[in-house]
Amino acid sequence: MPDQDGPYFVCTTKTGKMIEKQSINGRDVWVEIQQQPANRANPNTIPTEYFTARYFLQEPGSAEGKWLTGEDGAPRLFESPVAALSYASRKLMEESK
Repeated sequence: MPDQDGPYFVCTTKTGKMIEKQSINGRDVWVEIQQQPANRANPNTIPTEYFTARYFLQEPGSAEGKWLTGEDGAPRLFESPVAALSYASRKLMEESK
């Protein structure tokens, strides 16, 4: 992966995953976003998919990621990749204070 400041993306459409590298308070963090089908009885009901997110404090593949979870402990569902990335950034900034 390139050595640069700021976020960069790796996206694979076959697996439905996207990884963004961010620098949060001087620390590299990788956020992986995954598509999650809504599995509704009527496939025309919106949204048809949600997104889950987990983060890595080391490059993905060299460590296990930690899921962003809701109050019930299950992976939190987001309506868009942008919402998931925004939430992850805010949460990780708060945790690193």
